[in-house]
Formats: sequence, C-alpha cells, structure tokens
Amino acid sequence: MSGQPHTADGRRPDGREADPATVRLRAAARALRLHLDGLPAVFHFDGADDQFLAESVFPFARWRYACADSLLGSGMGGTVVGALARSLFDDGLRWQWIAQDPAERRAALVGSMLEERNRICGYLADHDASCPNLARWFVPLSGVTDLTGASLAALSAPSLPDEQELLDLFLASPAPPLPPTVVGGSVEDLLDAARGMLTMSGLRGAVMVLGHAGHGNLLGLQSSVAADGVPGHDLRADHEALFVHVAAVGVTVTLLGVSAAVPECWPPEVDQAGFLGQAMRLTEAVVAAAGAVHGLGDPKAVSRAPAKVRTRPQQLRLRPEVLVASGSLLPDIADAGRVVAAAEEYDAFLSSWHTSPWAHGNPKLASVLAYAGAHSTFATVMATYDQHAAVTAVFGARMLLEEAARFTWLTQEHDDEDAFVQRSTRYFDEFRARKKKTIELFAGNGVALAAAKKLFQLPDTVLEGPETISKGRKPLPPIDEMLLAMAAPYPEPGWLPVAYSLLSQVTHSTPIGLVHMARYKDGVLHAQDISPEMLALALDTACLGSARLISLSALLLTHGSDDAQQYAHGLEERALAVHDTARLVHWLD
Repeated sequence: MSGQPHTADGRRPDGREADPATVRLRAAARALRLHLDGLPAVFHFDGADDQFLAESVFPFARWRYACADSLLGSGMGGTVVGALARSLFDDGLRWQWIAQDPAERRAALVGSMLEERNRICGYLADHDASCPNLARWFVPLSGVTDLTGASLAALSAPSLPDEQELLDLFLASPAPPLPPTVVGGSVEDLLDAARGMLTMSGLRGAVMVLGHAGHGNLLGLQSSVAADGVPGHDLRADHEALFVHVAAVGVTVTLLGVSAAVPECWPPEVDQAGFLGQAMRLTEAVVAAAGAVHGLGDPKAVSRAPAKVRTRPQQLRLRPEVLVASGSLLPDIADAGRVVAAAEEYDAFLSSWHTSPWAHGNPKLASVLAYAGAHSTFATVMATYDQHAAVTAVFGARMLLEEAARFTWLTQEHDDEDAFVQRSTRYFDEFRARKKKTIELFAGNGVALAAAKKLFQLPDTVLEGPETISKGRKPLPPIDEMLLAMAAPYPEPGWLPVAYSLLSQVTHSTPIGLVHMARYKDGVLHAQDISPEMLALALDTACLGSARLISLSALLLTHGSDDAQQYAHGLEERALAVHDTARLVHWLD
C-alpha cells in the first residue's frame, strides 16, 4: 500500500479539512517514515536462529509504521491505525528491555517461539481441531537458519516477559530527562533519550485506548466518531495524535534497541550515529506535534514500588509437535490466488447493497459502529492484502473476527427477550467499565480529570446512553468461548480459536508472526511478503467476520427488513465460499 501523500493544504482522501496542528503532525510523521525507509536491511542466513529473528524485527516494525502513516486520513481503517500503534509500542518496550542485556535476553526470542507453538498446539488439542500442515505454520521459512526449535540452545532458552510485565517495569522506572535536541552519542544514550519521549502523562491510560482500538470493540470504534467524519472510518484528531505519537516512538525505540542488541545487522555503508541522530530529531518533531493535539503533557513523577521483570524459564512441558523435524519441513508452494478471487467476489456482493443507519429512526451507536466499522475495516483489508501492505490486512482481519464473535454472542438469543436484555446489559456494562477504568488511569497518572474525560467525549450530535454500571456486573465470556459459539456450524468449531491465535502472532509481533511476513524463495528473502497460509487465513476470517457484523447490524438498523435478510443470506453464503477455498491453503477446519 503506497502512502497517498497529503496535499499542500493538509487534505487526505477522506476530504476532511485538517486543522493546522494535524497537518504539522502528519508532515512530521511522513518525514520520519521516509527517513526510516532509507536504511537497508541486513540478514545473516547462516547465523543463529535468535540472530535472524532479531534482524527481522526492525524491517517488520518499519513496515507497520509506514502502513499506519498511509492510513491516516484515507477515509477507512482509522481504528486499525490504533492497532498498529499498540503493536509498535509493545515492540519498543520489548527491545529497550532486551537491549539492556542482549547477551542474556536475545535468546528469549527462541524460547518465546517455542512457547507460542506450544500454546497453538494446546488450542488444537483442547478444542479438538486439526491442522495437517502445522509444520508450515511453525516453519514457513526453510533455508535461512534453523527454525525447527530442536537445538539444545532453543530448548534451554527462556521466554520473554509478557506485555503487561514490560509495561509495569517501564512505568516503575523514572523517566530520563529528554534533551531539547539529540546531536549524537552512543546507541545506548540515544535509547535512553528515546525512552523519555514515550513517558507522557497517563501512559497506561493511553495504552488502554490503543488496546480498545486494537480489539475492534465498541469503545475502540469510538475513536472514529468525529464531528466532521464518517463513523467507523475517520479518526478524531486527538486520538490520531495519540496513535501517531506512540507509533513513532515505538518504531524508533525498536530501531535503537535492535541496533544495540544485534550490532552485526547494521549496514556498514550507513553512518550509524548520523542516521540514528536524525531519526531521533524527526521523532522529537512527531512527539512535539502530537502533544500539541492530544494535550497529554509531559511525564509526571510517580511513586511505585520497583517492578521486577526477568526472562521466564519454560515451565510448561513442550508438546512433541512443537519441535519440527527437518524431514517434516514443507516447501513454500501454496497459492492463495483462488482465495483472493473468492474474496473479491464477496467484496463485490458486499458493495451491492447498503442502508443508511438513520433511514429507520434514531439508531443505537453500537449498531451504527458495528455496521460502518465493519465496512471500513474490511475495505482496509481488501485495499492492503497484496504484498505492499499485507500486514495491515492481518490486523484488520483479527479485529473483524473478534468483534464478530462478541456481536454474535450478543444477538444469539434475540428471540428470547429476557435473555437478550441480559446479554445487552453485560455487553454495554463491559465497555462502560472499561471507559471508567481508562479515565481513572489517566487521572491517576498526571492528566487532569477534565482532559481525560474529553478524550472520550462524543460529538453533540451523538445521543449517549446511560453511564451507570450494573452492580455485581458479569464480564463478557472469554473470547475463546465466543469464538467457539460463532463456529458452532463448522465440522471443527475449534478452528476459530486456533485461527485467532495464529492471527495474533502477527499483531503481537511474535517470532512466529515475523517469519510469516517474509518468504524465502530461490535463495532470496522477500521481506514484506506474506505467507500464502497467513494471507488465506486473513481473507477467510475477514470475510467471515465482516459478513457476521454487517448482517447482524443491518438487520438491527432496518428492523429486520426483507432486503436486509436477503443481503445477510448472500453475505454468509459468499463468506462460506471463501472459507471452502481458503481451508485448502491454511488447512484449518
């Protein structure tokens, strides 16, 4: 997906008139992107497995940052930017931590690779699902290094801390002073300075806002409810600034952390101090421009007990399938072409009918966002599934699948009025509670309460529902449970929890996700080229998730009109046709 540059007056394809502060922010974000694109990638195919995985990290992070920049003001996929930003933030935390002791901590990449494989095998066993080409899912790149996991070094490697542990450690550490201008210094000095750019007030609350967007839920979709935009499509300015701030610092900290932890991956023809110093200056410009829009301010002192985070030894017994024998490695010969053709047929039908959310009275915001957000996110998938931005399609597919599971659960007992009311109460209570918690986290971390509430304030044209949370509220069921219910008609209902886990490998930047975002053919590594298995799975779940969301929300918006019923049937029918083709590539169900 090539970025569509904004015009001189700051307009993007959505046609909205951006205010001068947002124009400056977008220009600063694009300048950083263009600078990062100038760094050649270096890979050592004959090196250790953890070295190759580490060398893959920055090209993957840079790719996601470029995709997020391209989506700004595009008129679609606004909340996908939040998902991409959250993943870059987590990468930044992970790599600033690894860079503190690379000799000990880099090996945890391999330990985490085995841990994730073990988790996937557990899903297959627990949900009675099968995956005949599991070896391809675990080792899609054969010939670059030993990724079988069978070496003694891999089996004895620890695992990385989880994202919450790294965030706790980060927040418990004092923020280093940020110099006005970074002019040089060692990689470690630059890493400390970059780390300071991330510690804005209310960081934990900000991370939760990004998390809401990344899960495609009702609260996350509210980032797209702007006074002058299309719900589900266009980001509100303060949330765009928050997303860009975190994404820019995340990708820069990742670059610095990888440079410190894997010095052999730096291209010798590029002056490191000069390149990194310029990256820092450009990132500072993004931070300053973003802060002028979101207004979260500088970091405030916090008093917390020091957090202790360390690599975790592997405590679970590894299942035999985790280790891939050399003779089990399968060639990269699958072709997702027929899946793409089926998805395009589904897309054509999806575009053949629509309804105005306001054509049948005043609709509920949840139905409007489910309908418009699914259209927007699916359009993002179809605009990005080729090799130029395929990673964005995976993020969009996971968001669609997750919210479709929640919406399916919500409407599953619509014929039983009492049961439907109970489920509706649980559904909306979940997001009222999340909103309340996020505002409290902002207010408890140096952000004025009024400013925190403003981040969640909807335009005057939106009639907000009650804010009261039921006493003794019941949380929503676990996502696995809702996915199983959604997949009940399939021969192997457990395929959807497994699919969700595999998509999550990309959105969480795990080693498994890294190796599915490149292909190695004829002795050439093609970075930013998705594996056919992951592409087929992304298109399959994106069609399934969007069909379910758009069908259900259209029926709710039109009060069950005949047109909506026929349209819903057509969507489900064509989504199943995509699945029938895709399962011959990804081999789930």
